[in-house]
Amino acid sequence: MKTSLFVLACMVMMAGAVGAAEYPYVYRGMRPLGMGGAFTAVSDDANALFYNPAGLASIEKVSVSFFPLEFEISENTLDLYGDAMDVDSDSEQEVAEFLRSHMGDRARLAVNLFPHYSMPRFAFGVLGTVRADTEIHDRQYPKAVIHGVNDLGIGAGYAHPLLDETLLLGASAKFIRRQSIMEEYSAVDIASEDFDETIRDDLKDGSGILVDLGMIYKLDNVLLPGLRAGVSASNLVGSKLGDAEDMKSHVDLGLAYVMDLGIGKMTLGADYVDLFSQYSGDDDLAKRIRVGAEWKFPAIASVRAGFHQGYFTCGATIDAWVVRIDALTYAEELGAYAGQRSDRRYTVSLDFGL
Repeated sequence: MKTSLFVLACMVMMAGAVGAAEYPYVYRGMRPLGMGGAFTAVSDDANALFYNPAGLASIEKVSVSFFPLEFEISENTLDLYGDAMDVDSDSEQEVAEFLRSHMGDRARLAVNLFPHYSMPRFAFGVLGTVRADTEIHDRQYPKAVIHGVNDLGIGAGYAHPLLDETLLLGASAKFIRRQSIMEEYSAVDIASEDFDETIRDDLKDGSGILVDLGMIYKLDNVLLPGLRAGVSASNLVGSKLGDAEDMKSHVDLGLAYVMDLGIGKMTLGADYVDLFSQYSGDDDLAKRIRVGAEWKFPAIASVRAGFHQGYFTCGATIDAWVVRIDALTYAEELGAYAGQRSDRRYTVSLDFGL
């Protein structure tokens, strides 16, 4: 079998359905997603670079992550990949039969790497992500829609507390070099001798510097100890990434409540993302809501749960000295409104750090 169908399986095996409306992003992190994505007012680790840089002022200690490698698949990924490996990709008939046998299937494959350094008020990181999504459609003339993104970048942020540390202000900047693809391929295209070259030609390149601003206000003396509100404005500068898929500027709001219960710390969060509906394609309110909770045990474990776009999420962490293991499941809405077309995903991560 030539490499073209392997390329299809690896790059197209990412269920970003036809007309899908997954909101664009650079990196989301396993801890925030385990909490349903409700992190705008939480943001107390290096993930603040992607949610709310003001939260960097809430970091309590120095942390170094050397090699946090994440793998993510969706429910149909392994089946689609396994069947693709048995297909003679030089045969238009076999390719068409393969596509018909997976009609309507969606699959995702993603790999993320985000080594970083964080300390109170500051974080710095290097980012590498590859993700691909595919859906197969049109039974009479079967086609595969491929959506893939490859990002390489570097970012840093700083936050400063004011007013007796009740007001946190922060900013971050990330340089991103991106390759992306969003194309539809028929069985004839895939079986052609130059399909590998076609894939390479269809990749779009671009780069830009993304700038975020954020604010968190602690409401301890106003309403309730441990309560805080946050707002972040993301991608204010540099949202256009050349010929590659652009990012979108957006404003997010969040609330968080942190309780120290002696036997562990409970964090509750709720976010409303894209306040001004700057994401194109829909104006659904439910797709923009995230709620979640985290219970951090005193020793080496923490668990999380929440709802992301109306779908259940959960995650867990085992942090044993220099080794950290994370697991996560969440669902993404690919349709125009919450509840239309969900894509359940599973992620695991192994990290070495201090």
